Amino acid sequence: MLTLHLAMLRTSVILAALLLSASCSSAPVSDSATPQDRRSILEVIRGGMAAEHTAFIPIPPVCPGPVPATVREQLVTQAPIRLGAYFTSPQLEKEIAIAIEVVTNPKGGPACVYGGGVDWVRLDSVSSTRNSAEAIGQVRAWSRIAQWHVSGPKMAEPHNTLDVTFNLLRIGGHWLISRYDWRFAPGSEP
Repeated sequence: MLTLHLAMLRTSVILAALLLSASCSSAPVSDSATPQDRRSILEVIRGGMAAEHTAFIPIPPVCPGPVPATVREQLVTQAPIRLGAYFTSPQLEKEIAIAIEVVTNPKGGPACVYGGGVDWVRLDSVSSTRNSAEAIGQVRAWSRIAQWHVSGPKMAEPHNTLDVTFNLLRIGGHWLISRYDWRFAPGSEP
């Protein structure tokens, strides 16, 4: 009987510790962001997605290509600066690697890419603690690309809606995207 009582007491103490730990957790609480944080997070997501779509585009665009080596070098040098305004580790390194891969691709790379950006961002949920946040919603992104034909470039401008989840960190008083996952929203696949 004493053993059963001690086992129950021990279980109660462990359960209480777990509940206390869970209640003190720094995990975000649904829609807990302040209006100011929500606006700042929305803007960094919009800017980050636009930078992601344009960090590898030469100005002015080069079509049909190839993109000159000096232009490629300039894009590789500028990508970390541009992307670093919106992203932090580990997503920053991923974005830089993608931009550099596009720029250095010998089969055209950034040739015939004319633009890209974000039509809109909708955040359904923004949860935050003092220095971290999670935002869930959708982004409508676009790109302006061309296929080269003898008669000149044939333009296309696809717009795709993405279901997204962003994790952000507040660094130096500014929100930065530390990680994000996406998939095409139903019906928006290319």
